[in-house]
Amino acid sequence: MINILIISFLLIVHSILLVNTLFTLWPEMTVYPYLLNNKYLLYKEIINPYPPALTILLAQIGKVFGYLPFPYEVLTWATILITDTLIFKIAKEITKKSLLAFLCTLFFVFLSVPFGVNGLWFDLIQTPLVLMSFYYFFDYLNTGGFKKLLLSFLYITVAFFIKQQAAWLAFWFLIYLFLTLKNKHDLNLKNIFLLATPFLILSTLHLIYFSIIGLFDEFYFWVIDFPIFQSLNSAGYVQIPTLKQMAVVVSLFTLSFPVLKSKDHRLRTIPITALCLLLFAYPRFDYFHLIPSIAVLSLSIGISIRLFLKEQLLTKFFYLTVAVFLFTFSARVYQLNWGQNVRFFEPEIFTAAKHLSDNIHADNLVYIQNGPDQLLPLAKRLPPKPWVDELPWYLEIGNVQQKVLNGIEKENPAFIVYKPYSRGERYALGVYRPQKIADYLDNNYYNSVQISQDLWLKTKN
Repeated sequence: MINILIISFLLIVHSILLVNTLFTLWPEMTVYPYLLNNKYLLYKEIINPYPPALTILLAQIGKVFGYLPFPYEVLTWATILITDTLIFKIAKEITKKSLLAFLCTLFFVFLSVPFGVNGLWFDLIQTPLVLMSFYYFFDYLNTGGFKKLLLSFLYITVAFFIKQQAAWLAFWFLIYLFLTLKNKHDLNLKNIFLLATPFLILSTLHLIYFSIIGLFDEFYFWVIDFPIFQSLNSAGYVQIPTLKQMAVVVSLFTLSFPVLKSKDHRLRTIPITALCLLLFAYPRFDYFHLIPSIAVLSLSIGISIRLFLKEQLLTKFFYLTVAVFLFTFSARVYQLNWGQNVRFFEPEIFTAAKHLSDNIHADNLVYIQNGPDQLLPLAKRLPPKPWVDELPWYLEIGNVQQKVLNGIEKENPAFIVYKPYSRGERYALGVYRPQKIADYLDNNYYNSVQISQDLWLKTKN
């Protein structure tokens, strides 16, 4: 009964924080499913460098609930509260103490919001799966039983088909097992094959399906070739953390140092696994990519606090200084984000969408030039094919920009929603000007109506 009361309290607190702070609905989370529901072909007519699972799920949600933010907020908040519950239950299993599990979960509740948990993206949807994978892996280290290892890798496989970065977790688990496992029989060739079987089956099914519908090359390029081989060299794609961001991340992991010093190698796997999950934020760093890492790291906080109480006074002062720094960072983020509108779905976006739906016939195609693509599902208008977000790491690869230009010339959209380019680094967001596309639009369209402070509607010359 006490555990139910504790977790209920934590879920209520987290819900209050989530409802009252900035929610980020990344435009792709509505544009991908909207175009898919309008018969655009994934990977050929919708450039999407992720496995199809989440896009297909969101497309089903879009069919039923539409493309306004609220249903996506509900999905996000439900995923976060499931994550809270898992952290409490797993921490309780590890520590055998409800109080320590409470502290672990409370850490995630308060720290996750400043790190961008209140937003719908692939990393968040993966987080419960990552936690379950770690739980079965830790349980296997504790009590053995190859079935637990199978379950751990099954969860990793499902997470991989949401976003490919989950492969880092599988690599880390295998490396750890090869280095430390006493019972090497569990990692013979037969069992390694069994661990890989779910991945092999799902991969084969994907390849067969996209081959049957004639999209094998597109699927292979965007889901396999681009993220593994192309993205690191793509224009503007790599984004390393700033010194301030690095200080925040280092401070976060400093709080787990007492566990890293533990003599119990199983406990040390908690912060080390969280460190491995930092690779989820590579090569394009942002705080919200760290949510799976923070969720796993939270499992160590209760033990860290218990060990902290045994430290010498100077060491305690050091940890308290780090905690105050993180608290100051978090308080500032809460202050800035409290009571804010949904990011990317501000009132002016809805005003512009209404203008499009009121003044542009449903049969007219609309190209979004350097503007907010979320206008498409909100205004219920379609772009020429293929649709590619105007990002340099897409349009500067191969002949992608030429394909988009060919589509514009062929389908001859009647209107262009245009946001003037900013000044700055060539490949920075909002600055990047795809030369072939922009030159063609400049020569064939003119600004006719200003539909918001930043957006213009262009029509044909």
